[in-house]
Amino acid sequence: MEKIGVIFYNFSFANIEEFLIWCNENGVEYAEIYSKYLEEAKGLIKKYNVKISQVTAGNDFVQKTREELLNQVKMIGELCKKVKDINCNQLRIDGGWPKEGVDSSKYKELIIEGVKRSVEFAEKEGVFLALDNHGIITNDYEFQLEIFEKVKSKYLGANLDTMNYRWYGYPVEKLTEIYRQIAPYTLHTHLKDGTGSRENYVGKVLGEGEIPIIKAIKILKENNYKGVWCIEYEGKDKEIGYKKCVEFLKNLNL
Repeated sequence: MEKIGVIFYNFSFANIEEFLIWCNENGVEYAEIYSKYLEEAKGLIKKYNVKISQVTAGNDFVQKTREELLNQVKMIGELCKKVKDINCNQLRIDGGWPKEGVDSSKYKELIIEGVKRSVEFAEKEGVFLALDNHGIITNDYEFQLEIFEKVKSKYLGANLDTMNYRWYGYPVEKLTEIYRQIAPYTLHTHLKDGTGSRENYVGKVLGEGEIPIIKAIKILKENNYKGVWCIEYEGKDKEIGYKKCVEFLKNLNL
């Protein structure tokens, strides 16, 4: 497979340069990095011949006050400008996380407003926003679909994490149906494998867990997905596990 990437997460490296060296040595052409590494990455990505597929915004729209919500939107607006300095045009955004002081009945309303306002910045800058299925709010795939329908924009789509729906509690048998629903909106992937849900979750190398990884890839291809196949590995032996995942994808002939 082409366009293989990894996210700089669950590695043992002390800094981003060590991570980019690893990518270069293992034939990984793309990487997702967190926004805190933007400045440092500028000179390093050319040096190690790695392209940035998207940048993790690290936002949270579930806020106690309107001011705090608008600050999150403002942060995304600023990142929409900064990512272009590293020849990147995409952010991974989150919906938000439950917290004390915010009624659960307000979660969806806050997230939709945050996404809608952030998309306004994204459209002006020509930057895509990939909403992650993450945590216990936006892992509800029907809510994801609701967001995409209410905030209709070619600059908004999904970061499809193959494992997170299972972590959330959906049975394995339901996953391919979910992938089919989300695939038309998918801008980026986190190819992740494992077993179990919530406290029983265990991260695994691609192809060694219970997630239908190959089926997910086929569904995305059927829906004309042209983005990066980005690996996220949450198991033990960090770099060893990531390397096995890379080899798994390189050996696929799909």
